Amino acid sequence: MKQAEKTVMPLKDAFKGKFLLGTILGVAALQEKSRQDTELATMHFSAITPENSLKPEAVQPREGEFRFAEGDKLVELCKSCGATAIGHTLLWHAQTGRWMFEGKEGQPLTRELALTRMRTHIGTVVGHYKGKIAQWDVVNEAINDGPGVLRPSPWLKAIGDDFIAEAFRAAHEADPKATLIYNDYNIELNYKRPKAVELIKKLLAQKVPIHAVGIQCHWRMDNPNFTEVEDAIKEYAALGLKVMITELDLGVLPTKYQGADIGFRQQMTPEQQAVMNPYTKGLPSSVAQAHAERYRLAFEMFLRHQKTIGRVTFWGTHDGSSWLDDFPIRGRTDYPLLFDRQGKTKPAFFAVQNAATQPPRAPGRPGGFGGPIKLNPDDIQAFPDPPAEINAQRDVPHGKLELVEYDSKTVGVKRKVNVYTPPGYDPGRKYPVLYLLHGIGGDETEWLRFASPNLLMDNLLAEGKAQPMIIVLPNGRAQKDDRPGPNAMATAPAFAVFERDLLDDLIPAIEAKYSVKSDRESRGVAGLSMGGGQSLNFGLGHLDTFAWVGGFSSAPNTKPPAQLVPDADAAKAKLKLLYLSCGNKDGLIGISQRVHGFLKEKGVAHVWNVDSHAHDPTHWRNNLYSFLQRVFQAK
Repeated sequence: MKQAEKTVMPLKDAFKGKFLLGTILGVAALQEKSRQDTELATMHFSAITPENSLKPEAVQPREGEFRFAEGDKLVELCKSCGATAIGHTLLWHAQTGRWMFEGKEGQPLTRELALTRMRTHIGTVVGHYKGKIAQWDVVNEAINDGPGVLRPSPWLKAIGDDFIAEAFRAAHEADPKATLIYNDYNIELNYKRPKAVELIKKLLAQKVPIHAVGIQCHWRMDNPNFTEVEDAIKEYAALGLKVMITELDLGVLPTKYQGADIGFRQQMTPEQQAVMNPYTKGLPSSVAQAHAERYRLAFEMFLRHQKTIGRVTFWGTHDGSSWLDDFPIRGRTDYPLLFDRQGKTKPAFFAVQNAATQPPRAPGRPGGFGGPIKLNPDDIQAFPDPPAEINAQRDVPHGKLELVEYDSKTVGVKRKVNVYTPPGYDPGRKYPVLYLLHGIGGDETEWLRFASPNLLMDNLLAEGKAQPMIIVLPNGRAQKDDRPGPNAMATAPAFAVFERDLLDDLIPAIEAKYSVKSDRESRGVAGLSMGGGQSLNFGLGHLDTFAWVGGFSSAPNTKPPAQLVPDADAAKAKLKLLYLSCGNKDGLIGISQRVHGFLKEKGVAHVWNVDSHAHDPTHWRNNLYSFLQRVFQAK
């Protein structure tokens, strides 16, 4: 860590008096082999958890053989820097020695033997650290993702469904002053939260000494919905428990999986590398800023509930120490934490720090930009939020996604564009084409990162909910160096130039290479943010070219309504679909509201969907999902 980084105000100082701010230390750090991790942990965090060193297999690899050296080092480090030591984890179905679940001399494991081993393990470990480790994740990931409340783990099979209660009682007996936590992933989500609530209510009714619920929070850029998370925090608080955010990270790479079941693995073919592992040479500034914004929103939520939340722990000190490089896909380069691989602060660091040190945002200014939000009576949600798995990779026929080049006379270079062709693409058949435009900080890969439109389409086609179509994902920054760069706003003029590039170069190139319908009723254009403004400008400005137009949380580049629709009668006659959307937490909603109001006044039919999101990937994914089910459909 460079000296300049040591001049940054420690995060733990920013959060003093609010809640503990924690991180983890791996085996290397606790064996004094990773100075960078140790320096970051002791400088910036007020709580430290051992990543693996106190898991059952690590601390008791064989019956009666306890290894405390790394746990003792953790306690020593915490004492030296004034941090709180956290214990993780006493009971888990994974990373537990096989001997724990084997009976004597090959006989089946009896309930009595399983209880004895469990109580001995917990009593010995917690007893060794009595008064030194303040909080324990007692039971980890016991709730089932599928049917039923409890996971069919070896502990459940050997002891029965009271094994959780017995574990908490054993921990409490060994250290009556320790805070005892039930820890799990996805229990902030609607599908799993009711199971957690049912379990906790049962434990409380039995007078089991449980003090807190630990929500792991292994999150992504496009999920979960923070409204759902906030509801979960409130519901657990209503049970009289503290909430601990125990394993927070925010990955930027695409994945179909939401959660932390280490038994799950997703494969990546060589052809998928460009989309599934796009940042091997570094994280683009635009993505780093979006990542910071996502962290800001998360911490503003945590701070709203600081009376309930006792701790927020990051699962890793810096990007190079994150488990997400190998989960759920091995060998990728993810960027989920506040410090980069050299231990330097990222934009996310300052977003988190500012959330704690700056006054709370005034009402009506969410999202970090835009003006005060004023909702009108008709600013309502037209379609319910779809489930998070709409763009999961399912066992259905898949289309083809390819990166191709075209000659741009407008720019004077060959330009790159991603093109999706549907499953069973037949050159003897003619297809409609949707041009899908990105935001100011993105490029031809942005939609793939935020929403995976190729997988959205595969799934919709399999369900019979969309028309087969070709989707074109261009780079809307029409200049020779079309990468976002450190100052994406400086490239804004190139987005206006893209109008000619689209009409004069890209559309002809697509229609020459692919088997497409070339009439206006078979072309659509839609986009997010800056791309939403482009789509409205280009689509409504060229009704002889496009009949299907969509703008999702359109940005300030959107033309004034009277310029967008100078001839309302022509728009009524030629438009097949005009789709507008924005989130009610988006500071840019006024732009879309003005367009909607003008269209309503002029009697131009359109979809108007105001959901509960901000200027974020969840809004864009959900509205693309709705748009794809309506584009190129007969009225």
